[in-house]
Amino acid sequence: MPSYQTKALVLKKTKLGETDLIITLLGEDGLQRRAVAKGARKPGSFLAARLELYMLVEAQLSTGRSLDIFTDARILEANAACRSSVEYSAAAAVPVELVERATTHYNAEPLLFAMTLAALQSIGEAKGSAPVMVSLACTLKLCAALGVRPDAEGVAFQDEVLTEWVETLLQARFADLHVYSGDEYLPIERQLLEFSARWIEEHLDIRLKSLRFLESLIG
Repeated sequence: MPSYQTKALVLKKTKLGETDLIITLLGEDGLQRRAVAKGARKPGSFLAARLELYMLVEAQLSTGRSLDIFTDARILEANAACRSSVEYSAAAAVPVELVERATTHYNAEPLLFAMTLAALQSIGEAKGSAPVMVSLACTLKLCAALGVRPDAEGVAFQDEVLTEWVETLLQARFADLHVYSGDEYLPIERQLLEFSARWIEEHLDIRLKSLRFLESLIG
């Protein structure tokens, strides 16, 4: 079988049979790929430790009839902090679920790859409530890249403060959002989460379970 290499982010893992996993990847070229990691659920599997969620990997794949098959994977960036707690994992899950739901293996979206990778790196470095701000910023930026940029005028009609925050998140670099780490930002985070969920459902017809879960964590 022909083989190839790709640099990719691990977006999702799905059980297949008794011992295998289907791994959903977002490649550096912006294409989504799904491939089988055979035996990845067996104790001691070398692939299991190299295909954790949010990792950046160099995957070696063989072309299959319906799904490609992993022959090897090398960790390029572990992004381990994104899996270090429920809170960090929940923040990382929101943009990751959005790109998993919004990308295909037909249309290349390289900007989404770069944006999501940068957000995961920044979430892992952020403290306090700042990971949520970075997660929200990435999610709104992804919406804009997908052609449904939040309409500031429409938001302003509802809440002027919310409008300012939406614009701040859309314009800011991820690292700049690390300053918003205190508990005093929780009320606006709740508003932003609710707004983001509503916007994505209305304009992309996607209901993100991860976003609702993150909302539940911060009360």
